[in-house]
Amino acid sequence: MSNKIFFALIGFVLVSLVFGVIYIKDLPIPENSEYVGSLTCQSCHLDEHTDWRDSLHTKMMRRVGSPGVVVADLESDAITFHAKDAVWAIGGKWEQQFMGEEDGAETLLPGAWLVSQQKWKTTGWDGWKVPQPLQRCHGCHSVGLNVESGKFVEPSVGCESCHGPGSWHTNTIGLGKIYSSIDSQVCGQCHTRGRSTNGQYFFPEGYRPGKQLADYFKEEEPDYIQNSSKWWANGQPRKRHQEYYSWKQGGHVNSLNSLKENYSGQYGKVTSKCLSCHAGEAINDHQSQSYQLKDVQYGITCAVCHNTHGDIDKPRLDCASCHGEGASYHQPDKNPQHIACPQSAKVQCQQCHMPLTVMNGGDYTLHSHRAGIIPPGDTRQFGVPNSCGNGACHKDKDVDWLEAAYQKHYGKLK
Repeated sequence: MSNKIFFALIGFVLVSLVFGVIYIKDLPIPENSEYVGSLTCQSCHLDEHTDWRDSLHTKMMRRVGSPGVVVADLESDAITFHAKDAVWAIGGKWEQQFMGEEDGAETLLPGAWLVSQQKWKTTGWDGWKVPQPLQRCHGCHSVGLNVESGKFVEPSVGCESCHGPGSWHTNTIGLGKIYSSIDSQVCGQCHTRGRSTNGQYFFPEGYRPGKQLADYFKEEEPDYIQNSSKWWANGQPRKRHQEYYSWKQGGHVNSLNSLKENYSGQYGKVTSKCLSCHAGEAINDHQSQSYQLKDVQYGITCAVCHNTHGDIDKPRLDCASCHGEGASYHQPDKNPQHIACPQSAKVQCQQCHMPLTVMNGGDYTLHSHRAGIIPPGDTRQFGVPNSCGNGACHKDKDVDWLEAAYQKHYGKLK
């Protein structure tokens, strides 16, 4: 074979490989892509896998026999099941519940261990009367659930819970697409309450990241008339797993649309600098100067504030990253009046704007994700915790004192 033919063949092969790579990269994720498990991701994504492995997401469903899993007192006389009945442990930070196995299927055991109070709660939830994890739990506490067989690929919240099935990505040695987005619908599949569209499951059966959540799930909503077990009558969440719906009721969800659709131009032309606080992609990429309005799709989503691969409770950014010294970025003259408390009080933004309204583990431990002030008047009317008496602030004061103080400082502000 002559050198010309040899090099021509080499060139042809290289060109074919380049076009093949481009072709594979542009192909959509096949609908028949399958789940492969989080361990498969480790070899190429070691840092992300390590952070995820140490996160709370991996503790959502674990074998009871694994070291350090059980934090509850399984020998207590307060429960009606035996320690030997417990096969799976659910959670362990605020509460811990357990599942057993019966006829090859998981069943929910009656009782929740309240971690901070070190005691059992055994009444007050209908799930113990109808102990069917396949209908209630598995859609969010496992990966790759087959609702027909009840089998799943791995327990807890894994990589593919958020990225979708990974077989196409792995079979193409990473060239094929896998879903990666800051779209809050991914979080919303588990961090909201409701039923599948067929009414059979307590999770969006059939949903995969990248799809429209509303096509698979109907969310429960507050009625704004009276308190319920899940909502306060003012629309604030009362029960956990409602962060997504609450977030949608706040201003963060519209941070980008406020520029794209509703901006009057009163503060000047929209520039890339604006996107450093209004567009999630620009914020997370730390390269906001290279983005234009046409390049971005999302506002302030869950993944902007939360460290999605690691410690969920450790924020990526704090509020001051965008709001500076106060809430009024565009009208800083208002900020000196913004906080009534002295700096020595060390009041944090979320104590007032995302107060603890959610009962979890026997106490108010979770913040509302509907950003905004809850005035003391709402406590008088509905019983909901308010911004002023929240956390370590004025919790020792009664509603009369709080209402008077609130009106004295904020009643005159416009």
